[in-house]
Amino acid sequence: MDKVSKKFRGNLGIFLYKILSDILSLLLVFFALLLVSEGVMPGLASSHLSFTRLSLIIFAVLGSVIYLGKINEISFEMSNKKTALSCGLIVFAVILIINSMLKFDWWEIAVITIAAILLLFYLYKNFISEKDVIPAKAGIYTSDNPKLNV
Repeated sequence: MDKVSKKFRGNLGIFLYKILSDILSLLLVFFALLLVSEGVMPGLASSHLSFTRLSLIIFAVLGSVIYLGKINEISFEMSNKKTALSCGLIVFAVILIINSMLKFDWWEIAVITIAAILLLFYLYKNFISEKDVIPAKAGIYTSDNPKLNV
C-alpha cells in the first residue's frame, strides 16, 4: 500500500468520499440543467461555458470517488425502482425530442419515433427489467460461487 492510499484510508478518506459524492451530484445536476437550457435555447449555455471542460471535471471527480471508495472498501447496491421522477424525466425528454424534430416531414418523424421506441424497448428489456434466473443445467456453467450459477 503506498503513501497516498494510506493517507486517504479511514476517516479522512470517508469524509472526502462523502464530499466528492455530493460535489459529483451537484455537477451532474448542473450539467443536466445546462443540457436542458441548450435544448430549449441553443447557444445560450455553450457560448459561455465549455461542455468539454465540465465533462472532464465530472470524470475527474468520478474517478476520485471511485478511487476513495475502493481504498476505503465502500460499496453500494443499485435498485431498479421505477419512480415518478424517472417517468417525468422520460416525458420531458420526449417533449425536447419532439421540439427538435419540428422541421422534419411527418413521415420522417414517424420513422424516427418508431426506431426510437424500438430501441428504448430493447434497452429496457435487456438492461432495466427484472430478469428471470434460469437454473444451471447438469454441470454446465457451474462455479463455486452460487451467484455465478445461472
